[in-house]
Order: sequence, then C-alpha cells, then structure tokens
Amino acid sequence: MSKEKICLLAVLSLVSATVFAVNDGSLKFQNTVRFGYDDNIYQAKDKQGSASISDILNITGKMTFSERSELLFFWQPEFKYRFDADPESVTYQDLYGRFSHGISENVFFQISDRFRYQDKGAEAGAVDRTDENFVENNLVGGVDFTLSKKDNVKLGAEYNFRKWDDKNYGKTRGNDYDQFVGNASYLRELKPNKTTGLIGVNYVDQSYEGSRGGYSATALYLGVDQNFTPTVTGNFRVGGSYSSIDTGTTDNDAYAPYLQGTLLFQTTEDTSFTGSIGYSVNKSENSVYNAQDRFNVDFGMQHKLTGKVTLYSTLGYQLGLYDSDYKRPGYAPAISDAKENLIRFTIRSSYEINKNNFVDIGYQYVNRDVDVSNLSDYDRNRVDIGWRVRF
Repeated sequence: MSKEKICLLAVLSLVSATVFAVNDGSLKFQNTVRFGYDDNIYQAKDKQGSASISDILNITGKMTFSERSELLFFWQPEFKYRFDADPESVTYQDLYGRFSHGISENVFFQISDRFRYQDKGAEAGAVDRTDENFVENNLVGGVDFTLSKKDNVKLGAEYNFRKWDDKNYGKTRGNDYDQFVGNASYLRELKPNKTTGLIGVNYVDQSYEGSRGGYSATALYLGVDQNFTPTVTGNFRVGGSYSSIDTGTTDNDAYAPYLQGTLLFQTTEDTSFTGSIGYSVNKSENSVYNAQDRFNVDFGMQHKLTGKVTLYSTLGYQLGLYDSDYKRPGYAPAISDAKENLIRFTIRSSYEINKNNFVDIGYQYVNRDVDVSNLSDYDRNRVDIGWRVRF
C-alpha cells in the first residue's frame, strides 16, 4: 500500500468521524513539536545516530448515539525529519476507532479497528536495513452475553495483517502475514464485587506470504479476576498452549505453558503502579523463525510530583525462546535452538505551564541480546524534549 493511499484512508476516516464529533461537541486536539536524538536509528550493532524534529498531531473524539451506543476515535499522524538518516523525511500514522452497542440488557457488542503505518520497531531480520516501514491493521470484535446475575459468556474474533513497504522483504521473502484469532470464555461471579472465576480458550492462526508457512496455537486456561482492595485489582490466567508449527515443508507439534496476569495498584490519587506477566506461543519478531515461546514481564508507574509535574516510567523484559523446529524454510540445518533477550526502559516527565501548554522530556533505552549468528545484538538510547499544546 502506498503512502498516498495510507494518508487518504486516514483523512477520509477522520473527516467522517470529525463531522459526528463536532456535532456532539467532543472533539479534542493536541499538537506536539519534539526535538530528539537517537544514537542507533537502524537498530544495528554498528550504531549510526541522528537528531530529528517531529510534529505529532493528536485528534480524539466521541459520539454518543444513544444510552446504548457510542463511537470513539483517535488519529495521530507524525511527521518526522531525521538529519542523518535515509530517508530523511518519514510520516507515520496511527488511526483507531471503536463502536460499542448494547443490543439488549443482556447482550453487548463491540468492534474496533486500529490502522498503523510505522517503522520496524522491535522487528529485525537477518539483514539490518535502512527503511523497513510497514502497514498494520488490527480488526477486533466481541459479544458479551449476560446469562444471569452471576454468569457471563464472552466471544471474540480478530483479523490482523502486516504489509511491508519493501516488496522484496515483505512479499518475496515472506515477511508479510495474515493472522486470525478466536476466543471464548465463561465467567462466574464467586464473591459479589470481589472474585470472578473463568474458563477460556484462545485460538491463533498465523500465515506468512508464499511458502514460508506459519503456525497455529490453541490455548486452554483457567482464570480469576480479583478485587483485592478498593485500590488493588488483578486478573490471572493459567493453562497450556498446543501448537503446530508449519515450516513450509513439515508440521511440528509443540506444547508451551500459557500464563497471563496483570496487577494494578492505585496507592494514592497521585500515584499508581501496574505490573504484568505472560508466557505463550507468539509470532516471531524476526525473519529467521516462524514462531517463538515468549515470556515477558512489565512494570509501569505514574506519579504526580507536584501540581504541575507528572512522571511516567515503564520497564519491560522479554525473553524469546526459538526451537529449531520453529525455523522458517530456506535456512541451513545449522540454525538451531536460540534465545533473545530484549529490555526496554522509558522515563518521561511533563511540566504543565498552564491548562493548555506543557513541556515534555523523555528518555528510552533498548537492549537486544540474541544468540543467532544471522541476527545482531544492539543497544539504543533516545532522548527528546517537546512542547505540547491542547486546544
């Protein structure tokens, strides 16, 4: 998909949503001008740095059709100029819409779509390239059924795809993909306003372009949603995932634990902490393997230091485990079991000049350590300072 088509799609979607939002009086604008420096713009072992200047527009809106129906939308285009990069000028898009509707008192429907055009991020192939941007779309739908005061059933489905700008990398080399997801769960309230238990199933089918193959995985799990105190809540899922890895020539069966959990602490009105943990079969974040067993731990913090200064911070660790049976076709048998460690740390601070003007400053550190000879280790530091206006 060309950049012109991407921009046209985003603008048409925005215009149609904006008409509704303006009528409802709920359209909000925000603009940020940001100057920054990235010491590893290509995420390579041999670093190349560049300063940049960005303009980020953020538009959000809401339309309430009735007491049961609501539409939310979000559009964020970013225009960036990088002084020492190829290409120098890039444009990214992030467009999101969600429609919610209560079909009846006992049936609730929701559908959302998120369209993004961005650079490769954590995606890395065997060759470090200078321009790997892609289009990604995530369409999600779900229906919730209230069976009784204590019993609920949730059904959901997703369709995701990714298309790379570089046709050789995306189509010819098989890095474009389509993904289908289906899930269902049954929930029962065990303690009123306190504990809810559940049993669920999640199915994923991932297929890459051409003869690369893909994988399918079915996870069965038990879970609990718990309100520990008025300020501490959490949810946990534990089970097993059964997968079949298609390498293009053979199908290899595998089993992995399935674990998901989140915890939220709202210690005071000014301070909150979040934590999450997960383990499951996922798509690979490189072009050597078709899948990975992924373990991740993430922490987040938000704290209002003063009436005008707010601090945000996140720390994440991801471990990717690659079995030799997960490798894509076309690689030598010498490609065997491997692992990848990825650490991300971000800290940002915002100073409120007045209710419409803010000064933001941020820092991010990323470190990747991988023991596959075709892939490279790297570390990356990014700093920025910006002026944000709300109106």
